[in-house]
Amino acid sequence: MSQARFQKRQREMQRAEKAKAKAARKAERLEAAAEAPETETATTDHGAVMAKLEALHKAFADEQIGFDEFEEAKQELLSQLQV
Repeated sequence: MSQARFQKRQREMQRAEKAKAKAARKAERLEAAAEAPETETATTDHGAVMAKLEALHKAFADEQIGFDEFEEAKQELLSQLQV
């Protein structure tokens, strides 16, 4: 086999291996995306969350809710905010 044909064959084999690796990475990403739980943080209105947080603080200050309930609701609202 001539040197040129050998080099061409090597390039073709490397190209094929690279394509297989790329396809495998793409399949892994698609599989991981399908398994990941969807979050609603991207569609959350930050203004609405802040208004709910303000109302929660007011309810706690007026002693309408207890400290444990306040902390639980506050953590839930804060988790909806993206920094």
